[in-house]
Amino acid sequence: MSLIDQDKNRVSVTQDNQLIEASYTLTLNEKRLLLLGISKLDPRHFPPAGAEFELTVAEWKQHFPQDGTPWRALQRAAKQMIKRHVTFHPKTGITEDVNWFDSVRYVEAEGRISVRFTYSITTRLQGMMEAFTRLSLLDVSKLNSFHSIRLYELASQFRSTGYRKITVADFRGGMDCAETYPRMGDFKTRVLRPALKEINEKSDFKIECRDIKRGRKITAFEFIISEKEQGDLFK
Repeated sequence: MSLIDQDKNRVSVTQDNQLIEASYTLTLNEKRLLLLGISKLDPRHFPPAGAEFELTVAEWKQHFPQDGTPWRALQRAAKQMIKRHVTFHPKTGITEDVNWFDSVRYVEAEGRISVRFTYSITTRLQGMMEAFTRLSLLDVSKLNSFHSIRLYELASQFRSTGYRKITVADFRGGMDCAETYPRMGDFKTRVLRPALKEINEKSDFKIECRDIKRGRKITAFEFIISEKEQGDLFK
């Protein structure tokens, strides 16, 4: 499910929290394509076969002006996304793999693509509003790494409370690092700290991370989420 809010040019993306909690591997541009596509969906008019959206090179350049080869980036991201899947982890302990896209059509002469989500993904985009988290695409577009965007999503679920506790295993899964950087020091250096730094510098809120230990082992993280002062947004 997604809502498009054009007020003051701030486009929002609304995602199912189950989708935010899921595990998946994407490049930065694939993640950008996914969020921009979701932002274009109208939850009131979902076709039964699968939600669809169109995206142009002009729109891509508007949101990601730093990309010097927009058509190539858009086309490459779409071609990879047609092969990608997301893994859901229901609390019953049964995992489920679901493909993102059912089909992609490339209209090179017009510089646009047409994408259809799979039926299984579409049903997860059509939930109750209270089960969804809303993101600002304007803020997400400033982030230049997949890990930063994922941490932004995971933190956004708890902005209203300002606090989130998550096990190391669940956090690694959400950041697509379940099997990479097994040493905690490497994980923090390569994934956690750079993501925190970029979010704190570029987004509309700040995150402080604290370790939770059992003995000497870090078993979970605490995230303290706070809104930035108005003046900080213009620095």
